[in-house]
Amino acid sequence: MLDDRGRPRRIVATIRERHRAVRELLAQGRSLRRISRDLDLDYYAVRRYARTADVDEPLVKVTQRRTLLDDYKPYIYQRFTQGCRNAGQLHREVRDQGFPGDQSVVNSYVRLLKQGTVTAPPPPALPKPRRALRWIMNRPERLRPDEAVGLKEIRAACPELDAAVEHVRAFGALMHEHRGEDIEGWIEQVRQHDLPALRQFADGLLHDRDAVVAGLSSPWSSGQVEGQVTRVKLLKRAGYGRAKLDLLRTRILLEN
Repeated sequence: MLDDRGRPRRIVATIRERHRAVRELLAQGRSLRRISRDLDLDYYAVRRYARTADVDEPLVKVTQRRTLLDDYKPYIYQRFTQGCRNAGQLHREVRDQGFPGDQSVVNSYVRLLKQGTVTAPPPPALPKPRRALRWIMNRPERLRPDEAVGLKEIRAACPELDAAVEHVRAFGALMHEHRGEDIEGWIEQVRQHDLPALRQFADGLLHDRDAVVAGLSSPWSSGQVEGQVTRVKLLKRAGYGRAKLDLLRTRILLEN
């Protein structure tokens, strides 16, 4: 059963009752820990109810959860309004864009569109910073079609971010192609844009320029050294901090 806003009545009633009980006990001066014990609720759930004076806030978070299809609904709706009513065809198109779900999910949404029970979906929300960072740090050819489109949109909306993406990818090319001698040219390009954090990083490279150039030019890495250090630390910890240098040395030699 659904309420007048299309939300499950049981969930709505439960949340409203818990919110009311928590707020009443809180008004009586009880601590969050005490309320958690009295109502047999998780402490963090009690804290969320205590921090929200309006019960609609927790209702939205619980009853309007995102689904795998949400990012692709605008595209499906656009294709539907253009005359494509075949759910199988629409599923193939969004699958090529990276949709991981089954065709049954698309079938259900297309059925609702045909019945006229759903309206146009809102435009996709802005990606979270961590997701946008992953798009930027990844190679362009490794991005899924929907990720490439998302990165293109946020770059078009923010000139500073667009410049930052170009500099990050240029630095990645220096590392991949071992062109350490070009680092000063890259730093000069960064200085031409108002990107304080990136400029600070670029200027910091000049503090030990020779080491940076050598590190970017050489095909060798410190991975082998780091691996040996990790192994020595593991052997040391296995002795619970009681192994002296002579015993630790013997164990390292025996391990080899």
